[in-house]
Amino acid sequence: MNDIQKFQADIKRIIKHDRADNGGSYDGIRASRKIAELFISSNKDCQGLAQSISELWLSRISSFRAPEKEPSEENLSWLYDVQEFMDGTLEGDTVLTKADFEELRELIGYEAEDLPVDMLTSMMNTIMSHDAL
Repeated sequence: MNDIQKFQADIKRIIKHDRADNGGSYDGIRASRKIAELFISSNKDCQGLAQSISELWLSRISSFRAPEKEPSEENLSWLYDVQEFMDGTLEGDTVLTKADFEELRELIGYEAEDLPVDMLTSMMNTIMSHDAL
């Protein structure tokens, strides 16, 4: 199992346990907050950036018509691709749009001085390859 597969499995476990640990009552916002915490803890080398990205992701979730039923597969796919982007393993097709890459570039700009140089270089190369620089 590689890192992204473990990340995905951990998210599925969070969703499953949210229902089980709360008497069968699922709350998508509560589960999404736990997923955001997982995202931050999975990115120890760049927690400031991970915090900013998780806030962006949570704001997207809360803007949906029925946030208590979130996170949808679409929103999870976005987070999976962002995790691969941060790991430097994003390849091929992605759900991330040019606007997403531009937003990520902005967030990276605020945190650049605290990021490891190799990580910063990898992320900026990916942003360039998606014409978002």
